Amino acid sequence: MRWIHIASVVTLIGGFIYARFVLAPALASVPPTEGYRLGNLIAVGFRPILFTVLVTTLGSGIYNYAMKASCPPTYRLWLGIKLLLVLHIFAAAVLYSLRPANLAKRNRTALGIVISGLIVIAISSYLRYLSLR
Repeated sequence: MRWIHIASVVTLIGGFIYARFVLAPALASVPPTEGYRLGNLIAVGFRPILFTVLVTTLGSGIYNYAMKASCPPTYRLWLGIKLLLVLHIFAAAVLYSLRPANLAKRNRTALGIVISGLIVIAISSYLRYLSLR
């Protein structure tokens, strides 16, 4: 389950890193109406993968937490912060894939997801350290 959790997060955050730093500059080089159309088509194409990784991340995360024997008090504090950021990522990702938007709005949303995702990965690393102590 830990592998499924990590693979799902890598797919989710990696997809948005690719969207923001590879696809967005490519779409900016085409006429705005064509970029808008292509951006929406790409978001629709990513939607099945997105919903799959959201479900697997949520399911494996709940399972991994339920299997923890014990953890120090600071663990729950950092887990709460992490979960708030995860809620932001999930909500923004769903809106990114469901709502048609122009390139600038998609770029802001993807950048917010990437930043929050990297912070969540850093917090997860710290939580792993706490759980091994």
